[in-house]
Amino acid sequence: MRTVPTSSSIEPVEGWRIWNVEEGPGGPSLLPAGSGVNAWAPRRATRARCGAPTILSLGRGPHRAPALDCRCGLYAARSLEVFDRPRPAWPPPPVVGKVALWGTVIEHEHGWRAEFAYPSRLGLVCAMCAWFEPGPGTPVVVHAFAGKLYPLCDEHRGGIMVPDGRRTRDAHVEPSVLQARLLDRYAVDPLPFDAMEWLFRQPATPDPPAYYPSIRPVRS
Repeated sequence: MRTVPTSSSIEPVEGWRIWNVEEGPGGPSLLPAGSGVNAWAPRRATRARCGAPTILSLGRGPHRAPALDCRCGLYAARSLEVFDRPRPAWPPPPVVGKVALWGTVIEHEHGWRAEFAYPSRLGLVCAMCAWFEPGPGTPVVVHAFAGKLYPLCDEHRGGIMVPDGRRTRDAHVEPSVLQARLLDRYAVDPLPFDAMEWLFRQPATPDPPAYYPSIRPVRS
């Protein structure tokens, strides 16, 4: 890997990210997929900070993210193919987008991690088609569970059953309305649907896999 310094005179690096989405008091918000917990604020840059437990930072001390000798930073991939489809983060992220990276940017084989980031294009996808089994990918309904929203295609519109037997429920919002509100809140352009189609043509994820909770579509 190598450090790529950027400044106002250099174009930001552009990569790919995936997010979860939740409906909050101010409107839909982007949440990191995986271990991140803080929502990306609309209309202002997200700044990286090292969240490594103190025991893992012994000998390193507090530092500005990203650091060469740490794993901190805001990540983005070179392409959608980099994301490990058979092992999606739980819950399955339904937002795909491109993101601008700047500040200190550390380059890796499959992407980058940066000091600052902000989405440049966003698109909603069927959470099931993107990560679990092939399908049309175009959301026709939006379901909700535990505060998060899940756009689903016509094939998966019955919802998702989670490990404890509960299932997602209709959020009573049109996917086009949710996407329009998301784009407006973050002041970004839509990601063309054909740029995401690779996700929906991949083989089905083995069921049940051992490395994430059992999740099944509920046929309507």
